[in-house]
Amino acid sequence: MAFTLKALEFLDENYVRNDRQWFKQHKADYEELILKPFTELLKTLEPLMADVDPGLICTPKCISRIYRDARYVKGGAVFRDSLWISVRRPREAFALVPEYYFYMGTQGFGYGCGYYRTSTGAMQQLRDMALAGDKVFKAAKKAYEQQDRFYLSGEMYKKNHFPDAKPELWDWLNRKSICMCYDGTDSSELFSEGLFEKVAADYQLLTPVYRLYTEMEARAAAL
Repeated sequence: MAFTLKALEFLDENYVRNDRQWFKQHKADYEELILKPFTELLKTLEPLMADVDPGLICTPKCISRIYRDARYVKGGAVFRDSLWISVRRPREAFALVPEYYFYMGTQGFGYGCGYYRTSTGAMQQLRDMALAGDKVFKAAKKAYEQQDRFYLSGEMYKKNHFPDAKPELWDWLNRKSICMCYDGTDSSELFSEGLFEKVAADYQLLTPVYRLYTEMEARAAAL
């Protein structure tokens, strides 16, 4: 079951109304229009995720809550106008771990693989691996350069900290965090029946990138 225009209309109306009672009365619509497609997406991804990393959690527990965190509401919007999945290994508290993500909402949709925020130690390992020509880094870089869907994202330093390195490495070396992202601008793509299989295929292309992330984490943890 694909996402539909009705799903976006529901998210928009629920967000504008900002009414818990209205949401309760229309919870069946939420489950049918939002939760059901997200669950179907996770089922499509599950075999690939298990092959990439058996430690990844790919269940309905990965779906974000539509309610915003009560600690930050303070009289504002109670509900979110976008939801997402985050497929990652178990983590303690707010530990930083790489993830596969997919989001959709009134402002658009997208997906990718990376960090919301990368630890300093992991990023240092990335730089060391890039400068040393490590095979895990080279495989990830090659996988990224052989596709044209995802872009390299993450906060950059204001100045080039590695002017003596190869220019082709600057985009990797000068980041404080890292993620491979795709942002969809065509709603018909979101509503496509083949989208979930497309997401799975694209995630497969990013497997060497995820391998790089886990190697970064392992090396940082070993210090």
